[in-house]
Amino acid sequence: MPVKGNYELIIDNVMDLSHIDHVHGEIITTRGQLTPLIPNVRETDRSVSARWEWKQTPAMMIFASFLPAPEAEARHFFDITWTPPANIQLSVGAIQGDGALDLEDCIGQYDLHTTTPESEDSTHYFFATRRNHLEEDGEYNQQKIQAMHAAFEQEDVPIIEAVQQEMDTTDFFGLNPVLMSNDVAPVKVRKLLRRLIEMEGRKGARGLVASLDSPRHDRRHGRRS
Repeated sequence: MPVKGNYELIIDNVMDLSHIDHVHGEIITTRGQLTPLIPNVRETDRSVSARWEWKQTPAMMIFASFLPAPEAEARHFFDITWTPPANIQLSVGAIQGDGALDLEDCIGQYDLHTTTPESEDSTHYFFATRRNHLEEDGEYNQQKIQAMHAAFEQEDVPIIEAVQQEMDTTDFFGLNPVLMSNDVAPVKVRKLLRRLIEMEGRKGARGLVASLDSPRHDRRHGRRS
């Protein structure tokens, strides 16, 4: 899917799932439960993960009809992990009664989001999904694909593209943004990605210098010591 926006804006959008209650429709609303939560963030040298857990009544519409009591309260979770440069794995599920908040015990799905930058202000956006219910139902598969495309194309992408136009730069931190508590995960991703890019640049520069100083390079270019 082509997007007229920098790839980091797409990462921002997925890593801050509080946008769901403000951007998306009834099918995946958390009925305001997600917005005030501060996610549990986990970091490694090459990843940032965030997790939300909450209850809502009724359950998210994408799961409610597969639960024992569709109109009753259910426990939910989101768990997302970013790895460089632009890959995000997202798990989401719901359960009623006892059980762990994971894809082993919950009715849920596993999504992958990834992007390929085309330029500083254009990106190719790819996504895929798997689920642990109605796995062999082709008609339901088609409905899910259409719903995901509609959500991204009609709800997420217009906002991302509008933000790109308003920013008119890729220097997010240079704009001195006002940050909120639910920005913690995407901000950590931006900072880690910047460090990794800088490290790669320094490594590449050292490799170039070493190559230019090598005897093989001298012979190839007719230089003598």
